[in-house]
Amino acid sequence: MPTQRPPRRLLAGLGSCLGLITLLSGAPALAETTIEGRINGLRCAEGGHVCPLENLDAHLSFELELVLQLADGPYYFLSNVPRDTKVRHVRKQVRVIGTVVKPYRSISVESLQVEDGDGYREVWSPQAQQRAFEDIYHSGWDATPTASDQVSERR
Repeated sequence: MPTQRPPRRLLAGLGSCLGLITLLSGAPALAETTIEGRINGLRCAEGGHVCPLENLDAHLSFELELVLQLADGPYYFLSNVPRDTKVRHVRKQVRVIGTVVKPYRSISVESLQVEDGDGYREVWSPQAQQRAFEDIYHSGWDATPTASDQVSERR
């Protein structure tokens, strides 16, 4: 006895229902992308201007968050980039590669790159941060090269 296939309308309706369920489930829309802009203070970005005026401006201590602001105004939170990294590169032209979480206007950063005249160079990534943590863990904060380290470096 041959098996019957469901009518096409039923299959199309099922696909629409699954799409609607996914949409209503609250699952964030994720998309990996590359975005260029400048690191800016959140309050300044909300006000539509770039600040602080200088990298060492005292204003930085009052900014609760630093964001990536696009040239045309919108901004994104850089959810996993440490504050000290963002402060170091405030007002600079940067390129961010990562996953955008649209409902939260946030990017989970895979690579933060700074424009240096000859293109962009990477200044932060989760992998580089992990390597730094491992180096500190294994050698300590105040580790100085030993005589045997210096000899092996000369070879």
